[in-house]
Amino acid sequence: MHYSRLAILAVTIGVGFVASAQQPTKTHPRANIAAGKEVFRQNCSICHGVDAKGINSKNSGLLYDPNSGDESRRVPPGDLTLLSQHNSGNFPADRIRDAVAGKDSTAAHGTPDMPGWGHAFDSLKSNPKHMEDSVRDLTAYIESIQEHKK
Repeated sequence: MHYSRLAILAVTIGVGFVASAQQPTKTHPRANIAAGKEVFRQNCSICHGVDAKGINSKNSGLLYDPNSGDESRRVPPGDLTLLSQHNSGNFPADRIRDAVAGKDSTAAHGTPDMPGWGHAFDSLKSNPKHMEDSVRDLTAYIESIQEHKK
């Protein structure tokens, strides 16, 4: 009986040590999908269309020109509603964040220094927190419009 109490005490102390050694979980602010939709409407819909269906959109192509001398304008805008489908059912959030923030060179977006969608985030570069929030919100909006196989 005495050994069982000692064993329980040892386990309890061990659990306490493990719990205290764990790093606290970072909490991330929740994305504002409505704000992300507005960022999309203002900056992305000119190529991808209001419905984000790219070349298949009813209103895409305002900057797309297959005959343009500018190579970035000859790249058809992608259907952003199918990103999860094209990635084995997983939304590629990191890739989207990098493309939006200009960290990834997407052919249609031009170079990271001057994306094809303009200087949408230039004014935010002096306020990294606001830029991070806008990119997070836009990424969450794009994730929210993903079509799933039926």
